[in-house]
Amino acid sequence: MKRFLYISLLGMLALGLSGCATMSPRTKAGAKIGGLIGAVGGAAIDKENPWRGAVEGAAAGALIGGAIGNIVDTAAKEAAEQNHTVIYQRKTAEGGWEKVIAEPTGKSTGNYKLISIKYIKDGKVVKEEIKKVPY
Repeated sequence: MKRFLYISLLGMLALGLSGCATMSPRTKAGAKIGGLIGAVGGAAIDKENPWRGAVEGAAAGALIGGAIGNIVDTAAKEAAEQNHTVIYQRKTAEGGWEKVIAEPTGKSTGNYKLISIKYIKDGKVVKEEIKKVPY
């Protein structure tokens, strides 16, 4: 059983690292931050086996963090290419709403369009930033 577990973990690690080659910096950062937060949370929750909780929490956190980073990148890229506002939203498990709004500012610097990114949770702006997107 232990051998199967080690081989499975090694395979997942290899697959994960090969996928990192094509990720954007924001997706990688989201995965790293999510993995770290998930590992700490998982270790704290699983009192019986904190190492197992840390591994499970890290995996789940990395997936969620990477997905959020990818959504932001995709929305900004689409807004720059189509020159109009792009909105991604989802309903949370708690019944609230999360949105990412990418809106062209109409300005550019060099070969980059400036895109305004807003993160909204339950109707409140959580974060706002300007992202440079190549065109």
